[in-house]
Amino acid sequence: MHSPTLQELPYGMDDENVALEYRRHKDLREEDIQSLKEWYAKQVHLPPISEMHLIVFLHSCYWSIERAKSTLERFFTYRKAWPEFFAGTDPRRPKMLSDMEVVLYAFLPKRTPENYRVFYIKLLDHDLSRYVLKDQLKIMDMVLVVDILRSGTSDGLVIVCDFEDATVGHVLKTHVTEVKKFLTYLQEALPVRLKGLYYTNLGPIADLFKGLIKPLINKKLLECLHFTDSFEGVLKFVPQECFPKEFGGTAPSIYDLHVEMQDLLLSNVQFFIETEKMVTDESRRDRRPSYMDRDLGIGAVGSFKQLEFD
Repeated sequence: MHSPTLQELPYGMDDENVALEYRRHKDLREEDIQSLKEWYAKQVHLPPISEMHLIVFLHSCYWSIERAKSTLERFFTYRKAWPEFFAGTDPRRPKMLSDMEVVLYAFLPKRTPENYRVFYIKLLDHDLSRYVLKDQLKIMDMVLVVDILRSGTSDGLVIVCDFEDATVGHVLKTHVTEVKKFLTYLQEALPVRLKGLYYTNLGPIADLFKGLIKPLINKKLLECLHFTDSFEGVLKFVPQECFPKEFGGTAPSIYDLHVEMQDLLLSNVQFFIETEKMVTDESRRDRRPSYMDRDLGIGAVGSFKQLEFD
């Protein structure tokens, strides 16, 4: 396999973390990881990765080796094809520091009764001029990926998006192409078991936002998609104690969570610098017809024809 050893990667994913994953999952078999390693070693267009990457992707695909292969391909291909979300991720940049002040993205400490992790998103700065969707989706992915690859597998993930004080202006600044691309990445490439997507406090933008989002959600996730008029509606799905103390929960305050988010990004600069390089090298891709050509829309000369959404 053309990957460096775990010790050479700046992710904090050492042998102990890998061993922990084998202890946690009776369905995680060394022979399956070895099979993935042998396949991956032949994919010269893909970047070097660690064993923890393989474990996380295999777990997210419910131990299906073939699905894991496809998801790995999509993950690195999308990250190459769509630099607006996945490039320029050094959190020390002034623009990034400013963008980090606009929205909270946080994994909440307490899990649901099903042992699912809760990812909470909340608009903090209501100045519409500071809100740029592609820049916010970049930060969202940074928080997700650094946590997933450092914390390892989880039984499931639920995402709660709190749109309190969002306006029609926020929706009008939303480009359908950007939403479609990122939702494609979220549904098809991110190595998580996505169990729920909850939008709450939509207020006057509810109908407009639903009309934008629902056509872009695949059938499987559509079953887990919920819109609630108030935060109380979310509590039907996620227990109150999971949330920040402003909502009667046991999690830190929204302010403290936001400080933690900023600290997380700024303390993992090297991780983001290295991760940004981990994309496909299209000049080395095997151009023979394959299922990936069809699924990813990779043309005969390496263009991402179907990836550029209209």
